[in-house]
Amino acid sequence: MKEVTIEGRQPVLEALKAGRKIKTVYIAEGTKGTTLGEIKKKAEQRGIKIRYVPRQDLEKMSVTGSEQGVIALGEPKAYVEVDDILQAAASKGELPFVLALDQIQDPQNFGSIIRTAEAVGIHGIIIPKNRAVAVTPSVVKVSAGAVEYVPIAQGNIAAALDFLKTQGCWVVGTEANTGVDCFEADLTGGIVLVIGSEGQGLRRLVKEKCDVMVKIPMLGSVNSLNAANAASVLMYEVLRQRRQKV
Repeated sequence: MKEVTIEGRQPVLEALKAGRKIKTVYIAEGTKGTTLGEIKKKAEQRGIKIRYVPRQDLEKMSVTGSEQGVIALGEPKAYVEVDDILQAAASKGELPFVLALDQIQDPQNFGSIIRTAEAVGIHGIIIPKNRAVAVTPSVVKVSAGAVEYVPIAQGNIAAALDFLKTQGCWVVGTEANTGVDCFEADLTGGIVLVIGSEGQGLRRLVKEKCDVMVKIPMLGSVNSLNAANAASVLMYEVLRQRRQKV
């Protein structure tokens, strides 16, 4: 399996904590800090090699250009099956809360979405295998380590939605000016939120699989949010409604 870089202090620390298989941790000579101390301790506890290298060598290794003086080299993030996401919900005694991303292209958006998804307790994210950003070093960096705790499945989005429907999930699509106000829609059951790509939105086939379309009310002059912002608003609305119902 091809090794990948995990870059930045928090992403490396969370990868170590979460048990990601890591071969070597590279640290720029002279780098200090509390988080770095935690990284060293955790790597030593796991028997992982630590190498101190000149900062310019580390910069040459970096894919993101923002390694903060530390890079871990290890296995890529392991993808799961869609059924594993449902099992994650069942193991917590919770109704499924799933995010499906229809061809998100921007690593910044994807990383931000993962970070929020982890914060609200999403059970998993589904992404396409083609024409979409995967879990790259840049995505991991932007997620600030949250990617280590969110199950991510790759597959055919339309087929995944069909399967999740058979498991009792309600599929909620999002579009800028179409559908029910998200603050008036009932989002308290088993939910799959479907977020479209930055430029094209939801593909026709994916949109047809949605049980309902919701929109975020826009009161200003700009009539749309980017994918990460829209996903954050909707995920927190699901969380709000669930907590209110308890």
